[in-house]
Amino acid sequence: MIDKIILNIQHSDEYTDYLLMTAGLTNKRIIPMVNPSSEKLRAAQDNHTRVLRCYICREPMDGWRSSVYSDCNAGSIRVNSRYYLEDDGSINLNNAEIVRLTIEEIAKQVLMSDENLDEAYRIYFPILWGARQKIYADAKLFFVNSGVFGEPFYQNGMPVGAILKAMEEDDRTFRIRLGGGCSCGERPLLIDYAYIYNRYWTLYTWCPVCGSRREIRAWNFQRSFRFEKAINDAQSFYGKGVTRKSPLSLFDLVDQLRSA
Repeated sequence: MIDKIILNIQHSDEYTDYLLMTAGLTNKRIIPMVNPSSEKLRAAQDNHTRVLRCYICREPMDGWRSSVYSDCNAGSIRVNSRYYLEDDGSINLNNAEIVRLTIEEIAKQVLMSDENLDEAYRIYFPILWGARQKIYADAKLFFVNSGVFGEPFYQNGMPVGAILKAMEEDDRTFRIRLGGGCSCGERPLLIDYAYIYNRYWTLYTWCPVCGSRREIRAWNFQRSFRFEKAINDAQSFYGKGVTRKSPLSLFDLVDQLRSA
């Protein structure tokens, strides 16, 4: 899981440094640093940090060159300053703003990708479960995108509150006992699953009693449609008459719950 992005900005000119430093101004999970030392960069990281090295080129702009090119797997963002900065030092402010927003969007896409949100959901699940009554009471919290199960019901994943409600009310579907599961005597919650096409299922469980987590490999898993239908039914029943899209991200929700 990635919950923090560091923009490692390679110094070029003062305006470009300023432009990149303000690219993540509205998102505290995007941290810009200009020419940080190795020690400072290491100190700002943890196991959930992605570092994106931002560097500048001055190639002629033509029909096929992009003002911003990113390779997040390689950890780099290349910005062509000719898009907004002329040789005489004049600045095209509209184009500069496009670059700023593009860089911010690149970083946000790393944080908000389906894969990253799904992993974050599994990691944060104990916090969500412990605060479920608070989540039920606030539609803004209830409808936070979990990142889990984008199809067929939700393009952007099922709501956190609907998942928790379904799990609380349907023991038959969400409580399991399988080899490799919880060993404390209780049936753990099935919080997520993944299918490796034509190979196997991975079932993710968590026990509210002892806190143990398991990843169980299964060759056949017939509960998947029951799992999704129960969550869909919960959101339909409890979400009547309210806005079904939250302005908060899953990371925002967890931050809010931790600070309560």
